[in-house]
Amino acid sequence: MKKKSVGIIAEYNPFHNGHLYHLNQSKKLSGAEVSVVAMSGNFLQRGQIAIADKWSRAEAAVRCGADLVVEIPVVFACNSAPVFAKAGVEILEALGVDYISFGSESGNIHELMDIVKLLNEKEQEIEASIRDSVKKGLSYPRARSDALIQMIGREKARIIDTSNNILALEYLKNIKKATPITVKRSGPGYNDLEASEEFASATAIRYMMEENIEISAFMPPESIDTVRKCLKPSKDVIFRMICQQGLIKNAENLDAVSAGGEGLGNKLKNNIRYVNSLDELVESMKSKRYTRTRIERFLTHCLLEIEDIRYENYIRILAFNKKGSAYLKNIKKNETLALPIITNINKEAKSLLNIQRTLKKDILASDIYNMASGRDLYAFSDYVIKPFTL
Repeated sequence: MKKKSVGIIAEYNPFHNGHLYHLNQSKKLSGAEVSVVAMSGNFLQRGQIAIADKWSRAEAAVRCGADLVVEIPVVFACNSAPVFAKAGVEILEALGVDYISFGSESGNIHELMDIVKLLNEKEQEIEASIRDSVKKGLSYPRARSDALIQMIGREKARIIDTSNNILALEYLKNIKKATPITVKRSGPGYNDLEASEEFASATAIRYMMEENIEISAFMPPESIDTVRKCLKPSKDVIFRMICQQGLIKNAENLDAVSAGGEGLGNKLKNNIRYVNSLDELVESMKSKRYTRTRIERFLTHCLLEIEDIRYENYIRILAFNKKGSAYLKNIKKNETLALPIITNINKEAKSLLNIQRTLKKDILASDIYNMASGRDLYAFSDYVIKPFTL
C-alpha cells in the first residue's frame, strides 16, 4: 500500500535551516509519511550555476530528512517561473504525491487560490496590457506590475510581487491531482543578506561561504559537511566558455536560444570584448528592458545551447533513503507512470527515444559543471555517478 506523501519543489542552493523548517512543516501539515523533492540540477532557475553539484545537494537533502530526491531537467529548471513550476509539478504528480507543499510570503492557501482564479479570468487582458507597455519601452517587470494593479487591484498585485508568492501561484496553476499546502516563509527574503537568528537566505549563505564567514548557525551540520567537501565551480571558467560561444556563433543563432531574442545575441557579441568577468558581462548587458535574471538565464542558455523547442520531461533519481526506495518501488509497481523514471542512464535511457534531447542537456550541464569545478570528466560524469542511498 502506498504511503501518504508530500512533494516539494526546490533548489537547495544550499540546503539551510529555512529549508529544514519548510520540510518539517510540510510533513506536519500534510501528515505525510514520505517526502519527495523535485530539485534543480547544476544550473538554477535564475540562470546561475549551483554552489554544489546536484548529487551533493540531493545527498544533503536526504541526510537532513527528505526521503527521495529527483532532478528537474535543466531545460525546465533553468527557465521562467511558469516553465519551472509546470515541470516540477508534473514530476511530483507523476510520482503520485498526495500533497504538494511550497513556501510563500502569504502563508494563506485560500488567498493564493483566489488570486489564481482571478488571474486566469483576466489572463488575456493582463498579457495584452504587458505587451503594449513593453512596446512603449517599459521593462517587463514594470509592465507586469502596472498591468496587475490595473486588472486585479493594488493589494492583490502587492501579494503577487514577491519571489515565493510568484512561484506559489505558478504551482497552483499547474496542480491537477495533489492537494496544495503552503508554509509561510520564516526569516529573511530570497535576496536578503542579513541573517535573523538561525535563519539566513541562500543568497546570504552563498555570500558568507565566498567570504569564509562562519555559517554553522544557519545550516544543518549534515548539509554543511556535504557541501563543504565539493569542489566549487569557477565563474571565470564559465565566463570563458560563454565568451567562446559568443565568438563562435552568429547573432541569429544566439538569439534562437530559449531565453534569447530582442537583439540579445548582438548585445552579447558586442560586449564580450570589453569585459573581464561574468559579473561585468551581466552588468554590461542589463538595462531597463533586460533584467539581470533575464540576462543570466540567456547566457546559460547560450552555454548549454537550450533551444526554443519542445523538450520532453522525465524523472531522474538523485538520492533516497529506505523509505524513499520503498515508495519508489511501490509507485513503479502499482502506478501507470506518466513520465519515465531513470536511475541508471546506461541501462534505462537508450530505449527512451522521446527524452534523448532533454537527457543530453542534463549530461552536458554536468560535464560543464565538472569542467568549471576542475573535476574529472569521467569519474564525475552522469554516466558514472549513481544515486546516493542512506
